[in-house]
Amino acid sequence: MILNFPLRLTGWFFAEIPRASAAGGRVLELLKTAPEITDPKQPVDIPPGPGDIRFSDVHFEYPDGSPVLDGFDLHVPGGRSVAVVGATGSGKTTVAYLLARFYDVTGGKVLLDGVDVRSVRLDDLRNEVAVVFEETFLFSASIRDNIAFGNPDASDEQVRLAARLAQAHEFIAETADGYDSMIGERGYSLSGGQRQRIALARAVLRDPRVLILDDATSSVDAVTEDEIRVALKTVMAGRTTIIIAHRPSTLLLADQVIFIEEGKVVDSGTHMDLLERIPRYGAVLASSEVV
Repeated sequence: MILNFPLRLTGWFFAEIPRASAAGGRVLELLKTAPEITDPKQPVDIPPGPGDIRFSDVHFEYPDGSPVLDGFDLHVPGGRSVAVVGATGSGKTTVAYLLARFYDVTGGKVLLDGVDVRSVRLDDLRNEVAVVFEETFLFSASIRDNIAFGNPDASDEQVRLAARLAQAHEFIAETADGYDSMIGERGYSLSGGQRQRIALARAVLRDPRVLILDDATSSVDAVTEDEIRVALKTVMAGRTTIIIAHRPSTLLLADQVIFIEEGKVVDSGTHMDLLERIPRYGAVLASSEVV
C-alpha cells in the first residue's frame, strides 16, 4: 500500500513523456517559423489624424485560393462608420485582415490617414486599429487582465469604464470575485455574449482611432444586442468604424452601408436604400437568417 501511489505516479510520468515530447516539438516548430508579415526596413510614423481609411484598387488572394478582392475601392472618412455586407466568401473579413495587416495586399494600397499600412511598424498600426472578431479569444486569467490585455498599465477606473461602455460591468459585478474572477481557457466559463462584451471592453480600453467589428454581436440575444448597440453609439462617436454584420439592427448603427460581391463594391447607401435598389442585398441578409 505504501508503494502503490509512487508506482502509479511513476507509470503516469513515463506515459506522459511521449506526449510532452510531441507537444514540445510542435512548439519549437512554431517558434522557428519566421513570420510572413514583418516591420518595414525603414518604417514611418502614422501622422496624427481622424482615422481616414482608403482602399485603393486593392487586389488580394489567399495562398491556396482564388482571388478574394479584385479592384476593391473604399473610402471611409475619419470619424465616420461604414457597414460592409456581402455573401459568405465575398471578402468582408478580408477587409479587416488587410487594414490590421494580418495579410498584405497583392496589389493596390491600404492607407490610414494617408500612409500605406505596409510602411509603418506593426505595433504602431495595431495600437491604432482594434478588431473585435466573431470568435473571441480570452485567456485563462482574471477578467481584469483580459480586458487590460492590450493596455496592461490601465488603471482600475479605466478598466471599469471600458466595461461599462461595453455593457459588461453588470455581469462582472455579479461574479464571485468581480474583476478578479478567473475565467477558463478561451473564456469557456462565460457565455458567448459575455465573451464578446469582454472583447468589446478590451478594444474600447485601447482607445484606437479605428474600430473594426466583425460580426461582434452575432452571439448575443436581442436584449443584450440592444444594450451593446446603445454602448456602441457612444464608443463609435467621432471614431472611424467598420462594421461587418448581417443584422439590420446592427447595420443601422452605420452612417453608410456598402454591398460587395466578387471582390468589388456593388453599391452603397443606407440599409433601406439598398433593400429597394438591390434585390440581391435583401437575399444575402435573408440567407443569414437574421431578417
